[in-house]
Amino acid sequence: MTTGSDEPNELRELRLEVAALRTQLARHTAQTEEYRRRLVASRNQAERYAAQLKALRSSSSWAITRPLRMRRRKALNNGWT
Repeated sequence: MTTGSDEPNELRELRLEVAALRTQLARHTAQTEEYRRRLVASRNQAERYAAQLKALRSSSSWAITRPLRMRRRKALNNGWT
């Protein structure tokens, strides 16, 4: 059983623990926000790359070079270099 003189020490320790936990929570919250920011940036970059790829595959140069790509692919599949 605690005495009356122990309660202020225990209360002080609990307050210190709460303060430490709040600090830890603030740090983790900041990290989470940074991860979310990076995720959004990565998704935006992926969308830009997808649009660039779509534009490339829709281009006339892609259509014109198709026979060359097919020939190269066939040669590689047959073991030619």
